[in-house]
Amino acid sequence: MRSLIKQILKEETEEVLFIPGLNYFPDRMGGLKNFIQKKNIKRWSLDDNLSLGGYDGGLTWLEGLVSITGFLDLERTEIKFLGNLQSVGGNLELKGTPIESLDNLQSVVGYLSLRGTQIKSLPKLQSVGSSLDVRETKIKTLENLKSVGGSLHLNEYLSEKYTNEEIRSMINVGRFIFRRN
Repeated sequence: MRSLIKQILKEETEEVLFIPGLNYFPDRMGGLKNFIQKKNIKRWSLDDNLSLGGYDGGLTWLEGLVSITGFLDLERTEIKFLGNLQSVGGNLELKGTPIESLDNLQSVVGYLSLRGTQIKSLPKLQSVGSSLDVRETKIKTLENLKSVGGSLHLNEYLSEKYTNEEIRSMINVGRFIFRRN
C-alpha cells in the first residue's frame, strides 16, 4: 500500500504533507484538525485510521486528504467533498453522507460503502479489495473499475442496465452480485 501511495504522490506536482499518525497530536483527531486548519495545509496523507462516524462538526478540513493507509469512517456525517482522495488502505465508509465527489479515488483496499450518497460517478476507481456498495446512489456506470474482491451491491440503474454476465465480463467480481435492496 505504501508503494501505491508513493507512486500516486510522485505523480502530483503539488506537495503532499505526510502525517505519520494521530499519536503525534495530544488530542488525536482534534489536534489533526487544528494542525490542518492552522497551517492551511491543502494536500495531506495520513498513516493511520480515522473514524468520524456520526461526527456533527465541520469536515471541510478533510477535503485535502489524498490518501490514508488505514480505514476512513465518515458514515452519517455531513461530508460533501473528498475530491482529492486517491487511495484508502482499508475500508471507506460513506453510507448516508451527502458526499458528491470522489473523482480522483483510484483504489480502496477494504470495502467501499457509498449507499445512500449523492455520488454520481467514480471515474478513476479501478479496484476495491472487498465489497462495493453503490445502492441508493446516482451512479450510472463503473467505467474504469477492474476488480471487486468481494460482493458488488448494485443500484437500481445498474441493475436494470447490465446482466450479471455483462458485469462479470467488465469487472472481476470475487463473490456475489446483488441487485437493489
